Amino acid sequence: MKNLLLTLAAIVIIIVANQKVFSQSFYVIELNEASFSPAELTINVGDTIYWQSMGYYNHNVVADDSSFYIGDLSSGNWLGMLVLETPGIFQYYCSIHGGPGGVGMSGVITVENATEVKDDYVSISKFDLIQNYPNPFNPSTSIQYKVSSISTVSLKVYDVLGNVVSTLVNEEKPAGAYEVTFDASGLSSGVYFYKLTTGSFVETKKMILLR
Repeated sequence: MKNLLLTLAAIVIIIVANQKVFSQSFYVIELNEASFSPAELTINVGDTIYWQSMGYYNHNVVADDSSFYIGDLSSGNWLGMLVLETPGIFQYYCSIHGGPGGVGMSGVITVENATEVKDDYVSISKFDLIQNYPNPFNPSTSIQYKVSSISTVSLKVYDVLGNVVSTLVNEEKPAGAYEVTFDASGLSSGVYFYKLTTGSFVETKKMILLR
């Protein structure tokens, strides 16, 4: 089940209907010692939410209206996913440390209708490289990047010695938002770097493979 959830984390949800395109995003809510971070979140219909508990036991996610239940009280490491398909305000809490109506360890998600992007084109104002998710990961992770104008794009992964261990992208791309999956099945645990190069834009971020 955990492997399935990690695989789902690498999928971009794209909705195309009647030649209308909607920008989809994913958000991470961390379960800390006695709080959700962030506790308040505003998203669009169809966006993906991940609740991630890393080492904290006795936490779960329960909707005030019982429409969803996520988590494993007995486990300190789990990843839960939810896609909300209708607009509204969704309150939730941890059944051990909170309660309905914003009592104790609780959170709220406001879901709004997605903004339509016409002419099958997603407007991107700048180049950007986004932190991979999940991180740490095993064995695969998702990397998102944005291209503001048609450009030759290079996205490579390096080890700590500066050796290229994988070339994920090396081609011309039109403006838009993209996502690729890095599969590190043949690599050992450790720190790796991924670098996006397009024209004069260069950005590098760190990720951790943890087996």
